[in-house]
Formats: sequence, structure tokens, C-alpha cells
Amino acid sequence: MKLLFTGDINFRGLAKPSPAICTDILAEVIPYFDKADFRIVNLETPLADKDNHMPIKKSGPNLICDQENILFLDTLHTDVCTLANNHIGDFGEGAVVDTLELLKKHNIRFCGAGANTDRAYDACCLEKDGFSVSLISVCENEFGMATETTYGSAGYNSRRLLNKIRQEKQKSDAVIVVFHGGNEFNPLPSPDTQDRYRLICDMGADAVIAGHTHCPQGYEDYNGKPIVYSMGNFLFRSANKPDPNDSWYYGYMTELDIDKSGIDFCIIPYKFDPEATRITVFEGDEKQKMLRYIAGLSEIIEDSKLLDNYFGGWAYMHKWVPKAPSDYFDLNGYDSSASYDLISCESHFSQAKKVLEFCFLDRVSEAKEWSEKIAELKRMPV
Repeated sequence: MKLLFTGDINFRGLAKPSPAICTDILAEVIPYFDKADFRIVNLETPLADKDNHMPIKKSGPNLICDQENILFLDTLHTDVCTLANNHIGDFGEGAVVDTLELLKKHNIRFCGAGANTDRAYDACCLEKDGFSVSLISVCENEFGMATETTYGSAGYNSRRLLNKIRQEKQKSDAVIVVFHGGNEFNPLPSPDTQDRYRLICDMGADAVIAGHTHCPQGYEDYNGKPIVYSMGNFLFRSANKPDPNDSWYYGYMTELDIDKSGIDFCIIPYKFDPEATRITVFEGDEKQKMLRYIAGLSEIIEDSKLLDNYFGGWAYMHKWVPKAPSDYFDLNGYDSSASYDLISCESHFSQAKKVLEFCFLDRVSEAKEWSEKIAELKRMPV
């Protein structure tokens, strides 16, 4: 069974879709989709009428795109949308409902969002020639998460995920967890992220395919199980990154060949232009440079000490730390959404913790040195 996974797709600022426009933008990736048995796309936006829904209170932008953009997914012959992410719930329950109904209408299956926490954790089972794979989609705990009584995303909970993996192992030959998490714009996962994804493999998952960072990260083979830390954006126009060589515009698709004998995987690197008018798949020398770059990131991931040092440098570059809890009660009308996100989101919490750790241990100058090194890693090779 051949599975193709993509990173984040969002239709903000794209041209009004038509069959010709969608085909032109996606022309170079369509052949890879066509040869896959199942095509899995991370949809990082509700598809609903903005006038009918109100944005939720949160930190960061509230994203929503018109339902006509489903044509992009149809053009790719999308089989499954993974929906566990920090934007699917940006315009409340009603927009989530509209999105799920639209996907059903277009015969696109989904996982990672639903009417409550249990439904959001429902797996999507794929079958071919007597072999079956269960997909489970979860995300870090930010905004728009499902609760026991409300629609939203499947927020990560280790015990709930463990139980779901065990259930699906009784039904399917393999289980793949699609995880939306990590520190945005960081070319490397944090040590905590690495530990989390390895733990998911220890829970019984046969692979972890991840995204969210808006830049490509590396991968590793963990006890025979592939972990892809972040594929970067698939197609996602930026509101504030005019440099066409920013890592925002680079990513890769992940192709898994899976059967009873195991899993093989390969990556297909590409970039898209700032106006998101074309995805260009790398070929020849440029492809080799990108593959070497991603392999280099993967080598760092294998060295736990080195990875921790780099994360210290990353935290130095982003000194986001919480106020003392008592301060919030003294600020009448203070918007606590960003600070709440800092504590509730696993990767943001790791970031703040690392800042405070380096301050407490008097290692700030060391962190500054590593910040310069990680800045170098953010430069794309082509």
C-alpha cells in the first residue's frame, strides 16, 4: 500500500479556484498523487462562509477559507483530510460542522476533528488487497480543541491516544499517527517533541508523520519505525514573508510503502512561490541539495546533546516566558490568550521552560552562541 502525506494546506489569498487554476498550481505534484493508493492532506483551515461564523478568542490569526476551495482537494483526488490542528476550530463549532459536511459531500474522509473528544479521536481505516492501516490525527493543545460536548480538534492526551492505538491495532495491520505540533519556524524538533513522538511509537504506532512548524525538519528511523518531524507547508500563502527563499515556502511530501513486511519511506522536496501560484518539485542538483539539507537536520536529531543545545539557541531567539500567576489577577481586562497558549501548548511550554532553565543555570551566553548556529540552519540550500 502506497500512502502519500502532505504538510499544511491553506487557501488564504489564493486565486478564485477553477479547474484550470487548480491544475496549474498543482501540476507538478499531481503525478505523485496519482500514483499513490491513498492521498492524505492536512487541512489547516475550516471551509465555511465567514459571514455566518464568529472568530473564537485565541492568540494568533483566525483562519477561514471559502468552501469553493474544496476544488483544490478534488483536483488532488484527496482521500483523507487530517484535521487535528490549531486552526480548524478558529471560527467555532459551526464552521467545523460546515467543513465536515462539505468533506462528506465530496467523499473525502477525515480524522482529527469531530462532535466531541471521542469523535475527534476516531480513526480512519484504509484498506487495499487485504491489508489495512488506521490513521489517527492528533494535535498539541492550543485553541479549538474538542471537549466532551463540543466540536473541535483532537487535542493530544497520552492515555487517550494509547487506548486508541491499542484499539486500532486490534482492527488494522498498522497504525499511523499524524501529529500536528512542534515549534513554529524551528528547523529542528525540541528534545521534548522527539521524546513525545518516540513515545507514540512505543505505544504501538508504526509511524509518526508530523507537521505544523511551517518549515521542513528532518526524520529518523526509531526502532524500525519512521518518524517524520515536519514536512513544512504544502501550499500556504504567508501574510508577512516576502522573501521567496524563506523556509516557509519549502517542504516535502512523504511517501510510505507499507505492507506486512514493514515500511519504506521517501521524501519529495519542493517549494512554492510567495503568491502560491505554483508548487515546484525539485529535480536534479537542486533536489540533491535539498535532500542533503534535510539529511543534515536528521543527523542532528540523532545526537541528543546536540539537539538540546540547538533548542537552547532556539529558545534564546524566542524569549517568550509567562508572567507570575498573581499578575493576571491585577490586570483588569488583560488578554491572557497568549499566556494561556504558552502553558497549554506542549511545544510552547517546552520553549518557555528552556528559557528559564538557561537563565537559572546561568547559561545565557551559551544559548546566544547556539542561536547563531540555528540561524544558519534556517537558510535554505537552494
